[in-house]
Amino acid sequence: MKNRTPLLLLALFALAAFGINSVMFTEMSHEMAVTFRLSLDETDRVKIAMMIAQVLGYLFSPLLVRHFGAYRLLMFALGGGLACNIVLYLPMPLPGLFWLTWVCAGFSMSIMLVTINLLLLHTFDARWMPAIIALTLLFSTLLPMGAYPWLVADALEQFNWSLFCVLASWLYFSALIILSLFKPISVTLKTKKKSGALFYVPATAAISLTIYLLMRGGFYNWFDSVQFAHLAAITAALILLVVYLLVRHRHQNTASMQIHARFKTNVFMYNAFLAGFAVMASSALFSNFLKKALHYNALSAGHALLPSFVAMVAGMLVSVLVYYFRRQLADAVVPFGVLMILISVKQFSELPSYAGAESLPLPMLLRGFGVGMLNVSVTIAVLMYFNADDRLEGIANFYLFRTMGGVIGGAFLSRVTQQHSAQASGELGRTLEASSQSFSAYQHALNSELLTNGYLPQQALGMSQIHGVVKEQTITLALNNSLIMFIVSILVLAPILLVGKK
Repeated sequence: MKNRTPLLLLALFALAAFGINSVMFTEMSHEMAVTFRLSLDETDRVKIAMMIAQVLGYLFSPLLVRHFGAYRLLMFALGGGLACNIVLYLPMPLPGLFWLTWVCAGFSMSIMLVTINLLLLHTFDARWMPAIIALTLLFSTLLPMGAYPWLVADALEQFNWSLFCVLASWLYFSALIILSLFKPISVTLKTKKKSGALFYVPATAAISLTIYLLMRGGFYNWFDSVQFAHLAAITAALILLVVYLLVRHRHQNTASMQIHARFKTNVFMYNAFLAGFAVMASSALFSNFLKKALHYNALSAGHALLPSFVAMVAGMLVSVLVYYFRRQLADAVVPFGVLMILISVKQFSELPSYAGAESLPLPMLLRGFGVGMLNVSVTIAVLMYFNADDRLEGIANFYLFRTMGGVIGGAFLSRVTQQHSAQASGELGRTLEASSQSFSAYQHALNSELLTNGYLPQQALGMSQIHGVVKEQTITLALNNSLIMFIVSILVLAPILLVGKK
């Protein structure tokens, strides 16, 4: 593939489809649940299964690439993505098929992401890679986070959600055609030792159960269910077993052990974890605040996120320019991006439930700029760091750490939000006792307001109004406290980042 343009076009087509599939659960879960006759809880379980498959795809991609080759594996991943979207489009409301399709889609998406990055790094000169990496991140990460929520919500007002399956299928098919017509340069990988089934079997079980427990923790309050507690104990035992195997076999000099023997590699992986934690947790908190505290619908919430997307692109451009013209300052971009996210979250945590649209742009712009700088600078630094022999494991481990950071961040903030919701409802409920003077005063004011507006005061009507006020204040307090806890968690994690820079 002497002409590099087809490979870049292939990457952009494939990653655009990747971005569409990655937002389908967050933006179209209700529509998919209705089509496949599933409850929202069952749909959430499918999302968890897809996330498990995606992480396992990062775990197994080095093994598969070394066995089948990057070209054949990319062909398989693109074909798998095409087949999954065709199945989702067909009117076959079979829950089992829905599960299987998304599991296959998650695994294929991970394989595709690793192989595309490997081929790009192998084909293009180093001077082009920062700009190319930023361009690929625009389609795979920034657009899904900043622009797709509004585009999807607007499209769903007029079209069926299956339209996005058609669009993703066309993108996958186009990428397959380009790959078939313009075969990329063969990636020659140096033979390296890999761990055997003794490691991969417990690692697969530990990762799968960890993701399941983290993503379901918000439903079961983690240890309220006996079955959940038993699964947690089994997961802890499996994690200890994996750690034991890693320590015991650290001298076997496997491919991953070689790259993690270097201190800077571990710093980069921590950066990836922190980026995933900060970006995904802040995204979930901002989205929940818009929809639950400010009562925005999907279209209004997506529109409110557009300034954030513009700032993400600006942060991306700054990261690329710094890498090209002030490379010695590239490491300073990461903590600066984290700081921007912290400032934006601090401002958002101070917003009341009656905040107007004019209060949103500044924190949105700050967060978007920080996310763009953090995501792009970390990805460029990591992917450009590894030499040709270490790229495969480096790319796969980078995405593995970043994804797990996002899963842990989302689970942690979900748990905090649930806990603070219970505490806030309990505290507010104390003021609603019949003997409470504040409650009596509020009830009297409410009855007067009802009479003023032409309604006869009734207990049911009054209690429904009070219930609405309490619910709104509970959600607002819980989300504000969760935003503050996010700041605390980042401040705890950030010092390790600064130590690693020295």
